[in-house]
Amino acid sequence: MSSNDNPSFYPYIRNIAAPGTDNLQYTLPTEFTKRPGFNTTGKAVQVNVNAYKVNSFPSVKIYQYDVVIGSGAEKRMVQRKVWNSSARKDKTGAAMIYDGNRLAWSSKDHGELRLMIDLDQEEGRPSRGDNNSFRLHIKKTREVDISIIQQFLDGRIQMSISVAEAINFMDHLLREGPSQSPEFLSVKRSLFKRNGERADLGGGIEVWRGIYQSMRLAEGKKMVVNLDVANSCFWKPSALIAAVITNSGWRDPADIAARLTPTQTNGSMVANTTHRALQSKFKGVIVKASYQGNPLPKKEWKIHKFSTNNSHQEKLEWKDPNTKQPTGEMLSVAQYFKRKYNTALQFPNLPLVEMTKRNVKYPMEFLYIQNGQRYNTKLNEIQTANMIKFAVSPPATRLKAINEGKSWLNWENDQYLKNYGLKISSQHIQTNARILPPPGIKFGNRVEQPGTKGRWDLKGKTFLAGNPTELVAWGIGVFPGRTKPDKAQIDKFALDFTRAYRNHSGRVANSPPHIRMLPADAGQGVEILHQETGNKFQRRPQLLIFLVQDKQSFHYLRIKKSCDCRFGVVSQVMQIQQVLKGNPQYYSNVLMKVNAKLGGTTSQVLPHNTSGFKAFSVPTMLIGADVSHASPGSQQASMAALTISFDRFGGRYAAACQTNGHRVEMISLANWHNMLKPLATQWMSQVGGGKLPQQVYYLRDGVSEGQFAHVLHQEVPEIKAVLSGITKDKWNGKITVIIASKRHHIRAFPIGKDASDQKGNPLPGCLIERDITMPNEFDFYLYSHIALQGTSRPVHYTILYDDTNHRPETIQNMIYEHCYQYMRSTTSVSLHPAVYYAHIASNRAKAHEDIASSQGPQTGPGFKQGQAGGRSSEPSDSEVKPLMPLFNANGIVFAMWYI
Repeated sequence: MSSNDNPSFYPYIRNIAAPGTDNLQYTLPTEFTKRPGFNTTGKAVQVNVNAYKVNSFPSVKIYQYDVVIGSGAEKRMVQRKVWNSSARKDKTGAAMIYDGNRLAWSSKDHGELRLMIDLDQEEGRPSRGDNNSFRLHIKKTREVDISIIQQFLDGRIQMSISVAEAINFMDHLLREGPSQSPEFLSVKRSLFKRNGERADLGGGIEVWRGIYQSMRLAEGKKMVVNLDVANSCFWKPSALIAAVITNSGWRDPADIAARLTPTQTNGSMVANTTHRALQSKFKGVIVKASYQGNPLPKKEWKIHKFSTNNSHQEKLEWKDPNTKQPTGEMLSVAQYFKRKYNTALQFPNLPLVEMTKRNVKYPMEFLYIQNGQRYNTKLNEIQTANMIKFAVSPPATRLKAINEGKSWLNWENDQYLKNYGLKISSQHIQTNARILPPPGIKFGNRVEQPGTKGRWDLKGKTFLAGNPTELVAWGIGVFPGRTKPDKAQIDKFALDFTRAYRNHSGRVANSPPHIRMLPADAGQGVEILHQETGNKFQRRPQLLIFLVQDKQSFHYLRIKKSCDCRFGVVSQVMQIQQVLKGNPQYYSNVLMKVNAKLGGTTSQVLPHNTSGFKAFSVPTMLIGADVSHASPGSQQASMAALTISFDRFGGRYAAACQTNGHRVEMISLANWHNMLKPLATQWMSQVGGGKLPQQVYYLRDGVSEGQFAHVLHQEVPEIKAVLSGITKDKWNGKITVIIASKRHHIRAFPIGKDASDQKGNPLPGCLIERDITMPNEFDFYLYSHIALQGTSRPVHYTILYDDTNHRPETIQNMIYEHCYQYMRSTTSVSLHPAVYYAHIASNRAKAHEDIASSQGPQTGPGFKQGQAGGRSSEPSDSEVKPLMPLFNANGIVFAMWYI
């Protein structure tokens, strides 16, 4: 196996040409944009960052080995046991490092080794020969030259497989010592103490606090170790039955049996929906069996699924206790345990639990979940709230937790680091940063100067632009529930809401809206309000407002599905309790959304006179894109969302969404053409004066560093192809490609009050370009918001490709300033609005799933599935449905329907 076949290499070879791109019509250089310099605008400050400099690289010779265990397809548990065997350690020494997959490293030249590892002997049991013995083949493939890393950092060589191999070794060396300690549980790059800090989240789940560490290349010709707090969810150790009851909110074992009763289809028993959903949660969980006479009490089993048979229904043949020969007598599982172990099952009606080992099944009541089992299912609302309470901490507390985690790692005394000569500074890096000049915010009647506060209000302000078409045909519907407002209260709301909108420059006709008390069914309620509002005003409704009792997501999605896909009308959902309070600020906040949906604009940024960015000098289109994925184990499809700016200054954005396969990160060719083409065509008519843009900014979220080259070689050529196809001529405009990522572990801690807010977080506009950024690429970390709680997180922006050759102060200040013109907020936001809107549109489009309303939200895409990171035009055979299209009445497709 070659090194570049190993997925762990991808972050380090991200600028090596992506596979499957030879047939593209439009190509781009693989080499990413180099840093053109540093920003000089604003004010210089200093911050501490949670990164630690590597002081000394390994000095010994390092040999890399390919490792094959058994057939090469053995389970991870088997691989781990074989590698950790005393027989292997006797041959190679304990200091050999293994990546848990196919690679190993040592400071000794072992050449080639072939061993047979008997796991029975290793675990002190009588040997069963080949039944539990595995071949271990270790073969030297090359020497790893660590000095090549410094050559790359100095700019003397380009990124290559050899450089990636050296960095990959360093990353595994860093983790090897802690991962071998029984005191810790290692999860990828995170480490958790088995008896460390944790909190109960409810539903049989708990969160553990640990430490994350990662080796990174960095600006300034160095390598650094990034340390941060890690929080991860685990199953609480418990009886499996108790975990099922607690996690599902069921009453008792009898309730489990009733809910998991299979249905009969074509003469066979089939698991019902509840059964399958529960099974997906517990699949892969490690358990032990405990019962009288158990011959394998220490054996760990991995759950495969829950059977459709219970302990009365499942049969097995009884063997003679003396001869061990089959007798022909068939016993149920319940009868078998009674006869063989004198154990009567308490809950024989529960489904049996099947393990990944073939033909191994156990009654559920005998099984116990072991400590340290990751919980990968999406948390419910209560669990999420509890998780946030545990995870959120102010900067000083987070820094203290990082330092505590660093003491666990004990770099100075780590024998692996000592053996290879790797030394890391114990002091975090202090770096120079800048606070960029904040923009002004232009409203219809005044300009606001928020300074570094990052917030303002709407009191006494009119929107930059109200709704272009007067609001005439609109309705208010009230769904029933515990709060029962009378007609006078709703009339007062309509009057106050209308007055508030007019005060913000909204255009509303004198005639009041149509008001209707609705039935409980959401779909029926939308139909009634739409029809009656249209009849009253003798025209298509322009806006429907729904007053609901609470934040029930399914009810909300049904309202949106009917409005968006059935009637093509923009809608606004409001909570009755908030409406009855009559808070003017609440009305103003909601009206920012309503005005945007009706074609208006809240505000526009005015760059500071010292900013490097003034305005777009040529017709410019901003494209935001995001692909979101369902939680691990879910069968729901990925969702692709595109947004396009629909004015000259990047204030309003239209959006399109479509499903995108299962866990496929690259947006498909079909989706590019079906989503981008109609939006870009409308842009030409509405913004470009019949012409395509001369400049495009493509802001992409959700891709890992290992997929950067895929964005350049797959998605960017499709953008060019679509734009060229609109005019039947090659588009010759310029394009700038920007990756925006919040999935990182860099945090900054300001030094001095001039760089800090009241909570100790960096001020909005804090820009970090040195010491922790990439050594040879144009990337930076930017804080553009005030955190409401906890430690704020910057966005990591990388300029992958840039036809325009922007100066840092131009593109960085533009990104920062645009965060002040997010349409529905009176604060600056953490992420460029083009990408932020793509997030929102993606979540809203879940309402457009083409399923019966009784099934609940599912999500799923309109082309065949592919593999994540692969070329999405090479599908598998599994077809999934596209989303329901928007019904384009009143031009809703090009409105901000999603906001």
